[in-house]
Amino acid sequence: MIRNVKLTDIEEITRICEQLGYLITIEKIKPRVERLIKDKEHAIFVYEINENTISGWVHVFGKHLIELEYAEIGGLVVDNNYRRQGIGLKLMKKCEEWAKENGYEEIRLRSGGQRKEAHEFYKQIGYENINWQQLFNFKL
Repeated sequence: MIRNVKLTDIEEITRICEQLGYLITIEKIKPRVERLIKDKEHAIFVYEINENTISGWVHVFGKHLIELEYAEIGGLVVDNNYRRQGIGLKLMKKCEEWAKENGYEEIRLRSGGQRKEAHEFYKQIGYENINWQQLFNFKL
C-alpha cells in the first residue's frame, strides 16, 4: 500500500537509507521529515508492507526556477529485499500523479553515475537522460 509518510516511519526510512550507503541518523532525518511534511511543495510517499514496516520511499517536490518549473524526485529507495517487485514503479507513478495534481508538466531526477541499475530502471519506466553534468559543492 502506498501512503503519505508518517513520523513513525522515520526509523524504517533510516534503515533503508543505510542500504544505499547514506550514513544518516534518525536524529538528522526526523526534523527534515517533519519540515517536509508541513510543506505543500513536497510529498513523501512510502510503500507499506505491514504496520511499522515499509519497503520503500520516494520524495517529490516542486522546483521553481526563473526559467522553468518542474517536479523533481529528491530520492527513491527500495529495500534490497523487495527490489524487482514493482515497488519502485508504483512509487514513481504516485509521484507522477502528485506532479499532475499540482500543475507540473515534467518530472526530473538526478541519479549518481555509479548507480547503473537505477539508470536502467528509469529508462525502462520511460524516463530519458537529457543531460550530463557535474555537481559542485562548497562547504560552509
